[in-house]
Amino acid sequence: MTAPDAVTVPEDVVLALAPGNAPTITVRDGSELVVSTKDCFSNAITSTEQLFSSVGWELINPATGPIAIEGARPGDTLKVEILEIQTADEGTMTTHPEFGVLPGTVDERTRKVPVRDGHVEFDQHVRFPVNPMIGVIGTAPADAEIPTGTPGDHGGNMDCKEIAAGATLYLPVEVEGANLAIGDVHAAMGDGEVAVCGLEIAATVRVRVSVVPGRPLPLPFLVTDSAVTALASRDALSAAVTEATRMMRDWLAEHSPLDATDALMLLSLVGDLRICQIVDPMVTARMELRRDAVEAYALPLP
Repeated sequence: MTAPDAVTVPEDVVLALAPGNAPTITVRDGSELVVSTKDCFSNAITSTEQLFSSVGWELINPATGPIAIEGARPGDTLKVEILEIQTADEGTMTTHPEFGVLPGTVDERTRKVPVRDGHVEFDQHVRFPVNPMIGVIGTAPADAEIPTGTPGDHGGNMDCKEIAAGATLYLPVEVEGANLAIGDVHAAMGDGEVAVCGLEIAATVRVRVSVVPGRPLPLPFLVTDSAVTALASRDALSAAVTEATRMMRDWLAEHSPLDATDALMLLSLVGDLRICQIVDPMVTARMELRRDAVEAYALPLP
């Protein structure tokens, strides 16, 4: 249920996360926000006759914001609790022969997919529960302009399917106010996003934003009921999986009795290394550590 004092964020969007972007709204620390998002095509594809190439890159991955949070200072951490994601009743998928994991093997095609009664209806044979997640969520970098289609240490287009209702995402604050932006919701997406899209859909997202002093976690960092997750985006998959593993191993070694070697051993037993997406300008991997291990060592979560 939306809090009576929840703040409705203006529907202005950005196509890059940058320190020079003026916030569209400034909210108090601890505010609950209601954020309306366009789909990754800026809601421009309305029929199957419209192909991806008709949209233009200048409209891809709009993110609603920036949202400034009072008291957020460079060097702090922004805590974003994802409370609810409500999607529209139809999503869009596109393919292009130059994009995705199997370039040169697919046609350029648009598919409209209905969402009814909490289920995605891919066709007359396959129907499955909706699993909404946020593809683009990030803060402004300190000294760069990064397109919303590119992930990085600031967050951005990480396309991690675990960034869903009930999860808490921690992001770095690099500019005054943090300047959070949110977009690119998917009604469903598998790990990898192999066709270069999920079920792209307009949505309303409800979040709570809080400022955490300092950097108590490796960032970006995600907490769910079942796991804690270190997220890393790099030019190559090997670099992304290495960094995600290092982030989690070092955090575990810093806050538990385990040294670096034993911490890596534990991750080899109860850690899961996964691909979030492998189709964006930088690829994103995640290292998940089970919550029972976190609780056994009383690892601190702000």
